[in-house]
Amino acid sequence: MITSAALLLREKGVAGTSIAEVLRHSRGPRGSVGFHFPGGRAELLTDALGWAGGLVTTILREAASQGTRPDEVFAGICDHYEHQLATSEFAAGCPVGAAAQEAYGDAALGPVISSIIDDWHTGLTAVLTRSGHDPDAATDLAMVCISALEGAISMSRVKRSTAPIRTVRDRIVPMLAAPT
Repeated sequence: MITSAALLLREKGVAGTSIAEVLRHSRGPRGSVGFHFPGGRAELLTDALGWAGGLVTTILREAASQGTRPDEVFAGICDHYEHQLATSEFAAGCPVGAAAQEAYGDAALGPVISSIIDDWHTGLTAVLTRSGHDPDAATDLAMVCISALEGAISMSRVKRSTAPIRTVRDRIVPMLAAPT
């Protein structure tokens, strides 16, 4: 159910991700929701966002620990979303970004979304710093990357084109190369 909720969030956002939709998508029995998610829809969406956001956080942490170049990391994430959007006919964006647009002020979801973005920011900052970027510049550059990519995902969906993501990738990747 968590995976189904995350997949629905990336396509339908918070408002379109109801318990009924999640059950239909996951083919789960209705009674299982109360058992696994006693907090109801809010708990299910919180867990789904945590799972989806955690995938990116894990990629960033592994990249930092393995010394992966930041330009490769960011290009790979951009390529993932470009492919995902193109193959879903622009229906499937980022579940965290979609939720952020709708639920930033929600008492349950807002802090979860903020925490996920903080984790991404910390992870990407670590990748940049490890590659030789000044820590202050790395902090700013990580925020530029996250903001630009989330905006490009939204624009790609609206325009039904991967051009915004390609533009962000092509303009930002050179800035991420290790300083000389």
